[in-house]
Amino acid sequence: MFDRSTRVVFAAALAVALFVFLARFKPEPVNEVTLPPDALVHAVATGDPQLFEAAVAERLDVNATDAEGRTPLVLATEQRDHALVARLLELGASVESAGPNGLTPLMIAAAAGDLDLVRVFLQREAKLDAVDAEGREAAHHAVFSRQHEVIDLLLESVSQLEPPAPDKPDLLTMACETEDAWIIATVLNRAPANLEWTVQTRRALNLALTAGDQDLTRLLLSKHPAVPTVEGRNIPLLAQAIVDEDSTMCRALLAAGADPNAVLPVPADKEFLKELPANLRGYVKADEGITPLMIAAGTGKPDFVRLLLDAGADRRRITRRYKMLALYFAVRTEKYKAVQMLLGGGPTPEDLRIEISLAAQRASVIKGGTSIFQTQCSTGREGFATPAGKYVITDKKRSHVSSIYKVEMPFFMRLNCLDFGMHAGVVPNRPASHGCIRLPSEAARKLFSEIPVGTVVMIN
Repeated sequence: MFDRSTRVVFAAALAVALFVFLARFKPEPVNEVTLPPDALVHAVATGDPQLFEAAVAERLDVNATDAEGRTPLVLATEQRDHALVARLLELGASVESAGPNGLTPLMIAAAAGDLDLVRVFLQREAKLDAVDAEGREAAHHAVFSRQHEVIDLLLESVSQLEPPAPDKPDLLTMACETEDAWIIATVLNRAPANLEWTVQTRRALNLALTAGDQDLTRLLLSKHPAVPTVEGRNIPLLAQAIVDEDSTMCRALLAAGADPNAVLPVPADKEFLKELPANLRGYVKADEGITPLMIAAGTGKPDFVRLLLDAGADRRRITRRYKMLALYFAVRTEKYKAVQMLLGGGPTPEDLRIEISLAAQRASVIKGGTSIFQTQCSTGREGFATPAGKYVITDKKRSHVSSIYKVEMPFFMRLNCLDFGMHAGVVPNRPASHGCIRLPSEAARKLFSEIPVGTVVMIN
């Protein structure tokens, strides 16, 4: 038997021999990476499938970037290569990877209108609120490129737009700048209902009005509590349309829900005041509570008075300072049609009118062009002359007492809401009144009974 020391020496020698033997068969070292790190990006950029597969085999970083900062997924999206996009996503490509200027695959697909790719990225939970270097989200890119289907899809899950941040473009502003009614309405539907008018939304309103698009006009008005005004001025569009005699604009605004009772600002701008007749300008300049109906009445535009009344304009509104009704403005124009509309009706002068002759001191009822009744009358004497002109009977009062002279004036028929009219009184066959038209009692009673409010009275 070997002693202990001999066994130790033998074991050591055996170990050395084994090491030498194994060392002769040691494999050569293998290089783990033989391709550059951006080989996968280069393969996608050049469309080289062999390089692509080699890069995949070597497990190169699927999110690596090239010298321009583009990832394989960004490049594949730009190429709209659906199969390659799917392969990259399977390999672990990030949908949030961004290329130059911060453009994500979702933004690129949205701008290109590639609905299928947009769906793919959304299924991979791509962030809708990711922004590029200019602060634009995917929805901004879709709107800018006017991609209807993509806009609809991206905004599908958005119940209300967030207020625009100082460092991010306003989606509604961008939508208005497209001048595409569908895009404007789609974005506007998701806007809050307390918007302030901007240059862009005013232009969108003009676009809708010009195109006769009542739905978009109504939507714009519903989202802006304030009355729409002329760009750069404080005058409501409705009031300006009346002064401009733009019935198309007026009809469109009213049909879409514009407030017919919206009051004008005080003071109104100088340009608007210059366009008004003198008898109206002073009130609009100084009084509060002037409405579009008063403007239409005061400018003698019966067609606009009718439009406003039909739209719900309140003929009983009065101004704060001078307590003026629309009717009071209308009677100053001698436009009897507007007066009759505000009174609620009245015959045309061709059907029925009264003529007063100052020279002959006679009153005649003309019906259908024929005089059917005549009577003597007494008009104003020197210093209190009865003014000639065309008037309308604006109200009647059977037992009237003059607030000025404190005398009874039975069967009083007021003209143009003024402080004179026709009534029963002394008729001495000459001018004798303080300005009113006195009639014999029976004649006054007959006219009071048979002549309706709204009838035209012509004093010649």
